[in-house]
Amino acid sequence: MMIKKKNLLIALFFLGSCGNEVSNKQQNLSELMQPNQNYFISQYECTLSKNNNLNDLEQYIPKLSQLLKNHSFKYQLDFYFLDSHDDEIKNFIINVKNEESIDSEDLNLFINSENSIFQCLQKNNNLVATTLISKIDQQDDIYYLEILDCEFGTDSNFGTFKVASDYFYNLLNEYSISYKADFLNSDSSSRNFYWHNFFNSSVDRDDFYASWIDSEDSIEIKDLFSEQSECFSSNSYIGYKVF
Repeated sequence: MMIKKKNLLIALFFLGSCGNEVSNKQQNLSELMQPNQNYFISQYECTLSKNNNLNDLEQYIPKLSQLLKNHSFKYQLDFYFLDSHDDEIKNFIINVKNEESIDSEDLNLFINSENSIFQCLQKNNNLVATTLISKIDQQDDIYYLEILDCEFGTDSNFGTFKVASDYFYNLLNEYSISYKADFLNSDSSSRNFYWHNFFNSSVDRDDFYASWIDSEDSIEIKDLFSEQSECFSSNSYIGYKVF
């Protein structure tokens, strides 16, 4: 069952155009559509030091929060841990979010400087993030998310993708589902993008699967999207708002 869920969710977001019936005129118009920037995202891939574990990191987080507060840190900070039962997790992602462009110099306060618990390397810098589907009233401080790394097909772009995602959103209105989806890319000319799925709890995530996975609408969306782009990886995380 888990394999079925994972395969469907990946196929569900092979996002792009509404099919081969799009005329050349519609295609040209779609190329003029650009994402509306809601906020910026910078991410760091981090590793716990050899002699440290998750318990050490948990004890360090209150100190980190106080450090950021003392320095008037202005960005939102989240930690992403793989959704795994492995107690020996050593790797995690730090996600930095802001309504305006993020100055990487501000992050030197805790990235590879004033802590001996973990070291980080920058993964993404100032990705432009756009919320395209929002059926969550307020995101909790602890939440679940899936990150997909994707690329548009030859005849696809953000404009045709937006049409498809709007259709997907309208279909979801028929279901009692708590769910949010963000589109992220480095710039408007890039064919690579990230798709982030957010759920406030594992219950909300499971309800999404239970309500949606076997529906006729789900099959229609899968067929609509799967020919238009390719996703190279999909990872599930538990997110924690730290600051």
